Amino acid sequence: MYLIGIDLGTTGVKAVIFTEDGRIAAMEYEAYRQESVKGKRQLYATALWESCQRVLAVAFERCPPQEEGALCVSSFGEGFVCLDGDGGELSPVMLLTDDRGQKEFDRLVGQLDPGEIAAVTGLKPHNSYSLSKILHLQANCPDVYARTRHILLMGDYLYYKLGGEYVTDYSMASRTMLFDVHKKRWDPWLLERAQVDGGLFSRPVQGGMSVGQVLPEVAKRLHLPRKTTLVMGGHDQPVAATVSRGKIAYTMCSMGTSECITPILREPLSDSHILAWGHPNEPFMEAGAYNTLAYNVTSGLLAQWAAQVFASGEPRAYEILEREMPQEPTRILALPYLHGSGTPYLDCGARLSLVGMDETARRGDIYRGLLEGLCMDQRLNIEKLGGDKLEDAGLLVTGGASRSKAWLQIKADVLERPVHRLVCGQAGALGCAILCAVAAKVYPTLQEAAQAMAQVEAAAEPRPKEIQFYREKFEIYQTLYEDCKRANAYAAALQEGGNDIC
Repeated sequence: MYLIGIDLGTTGVKAVIFTEDGRIAAMEYEAYRQESVKGKRQLYATALWESCQRVLAVAFERCPPQEEGALCVSSFGEGFVCLDGDGGELSPVMLLTDDRGQKEFDRLVGQLDPGEIAAVTGLKPHNSYSLSKILHLQANCPDVYARTRHILLMGDYLYYKLGGEYVTDYSMASRTMLFDVHKKRWDPWLLERAQVDGGLFSRPVQGGMSVGQVLPEVAKRLHLPRKTTLVMGGHDQPVAATVSRGKIAYTMCSMGTSECITPILREPLSDSHILAWGHPNEPFMEAGAYNTLAYNVTSGLLAQWAAQVFASGEPRAYEILEREMPQEPTRILALPYLHGSGTPYLDCGARLSLVGMDETARRGDIYRGLLEGLCMDQRLNIEKLGGDKLEDAGLLVTGGASRSKAWLQIKADVLERPVHRLVCGQAGALGCAILCAVAAKVYPTLQEAAQAMAQVEAAAEPRPKEIQFYREKFEIYQTLYEDCKRANAYAAALQEGGNDIC
């Protein structure tokens, strides 16, 4: 049977068709347009669904027909679409870094106990979560909100379009800040205070469960196997982390537009830790287990920005910048936030800062300094989490940036951990295929499925000389955020937009 992974990101959607041993039979990707202006960052659900249909249909045109398949979706979190009673799209999909709803969110959270919020949701109160955007619609688009009959996270939306059911998983639901991650239900206390009808949300289920079949007319139109079972996936990071749970356990690190380290927790983080540093307790793909997220929202985006600024119009810009990088570590300090930080600060006003350059600095020096800053940012996250939250075997990296040998070597040196790479490079889709394989009883457990389907190769080992240099540099880096905070808040204020569109 075919094991089908849909990896739904903020910049594009990928369909990957796997065989039962983890080989890729076919793959297709399509980017879609993201609107970004003055604090508003949004997509449109209908356009996203159209892209999803195209990549599935094109991928299956390359595959011999089969009678049976299983399909699973991995999706970015927080974003949602409001639908009317006929399934019509009423609102754009506002992304994590969209700043709408901040005023309404602050007003609501100011009336509540942050500790109680953390205890229920596993989250530090922050306007990046879905709740903030829901409050924005209530206050600024009351006609739209009054017509809303369903609030679907983007994974939910694809399951609805594919199978006609309103279902979500615990990890996706947790990104709303309205879900009890321990009781696994929409929380009545928060729903009441936010004046949100819990019936608008999808039915939550454990990731990895079978949740129906692809509708016959959809399967026929997209050339899917006639009997295609839908398997519940979830938030992209924990779905991807299933590939790291083989015979040797690694800690997953995805290196795409954003970067996220996803430790699987032996026990949930304390409420006090969540409030201090923003790392969440998120339900994992195995019943009763949790993961957390340590992330930078502009990792690959920062590298892309550097290529556009320093090597615009040059072919193979990344290779040029890496070739011009010095072999030795730099003394350039980079606070690596283009439009806000992830954990541990969760600061929408944080911005890129570069310190320590003089007239001798060239683009290769600056580029290496930026990569070092990104790795320092993740070291800061690990320091706050505690190193015991990561597996001794080291990191397992995936994503477009994981192809950079130079970046991976800096990461190994800064984090003082071995770095391994996922051979197929499609962790989100492969995680979906692993969940499909277990649901279809191809393999009895996640561990056995990951061991059989996920191939790993060594990529970089930490080097003693560089370790010592970066330890000293990290002592300085730890104060950089506070040193730059006032100036960056000033810069961010100049870029703020109004909340004048829905």
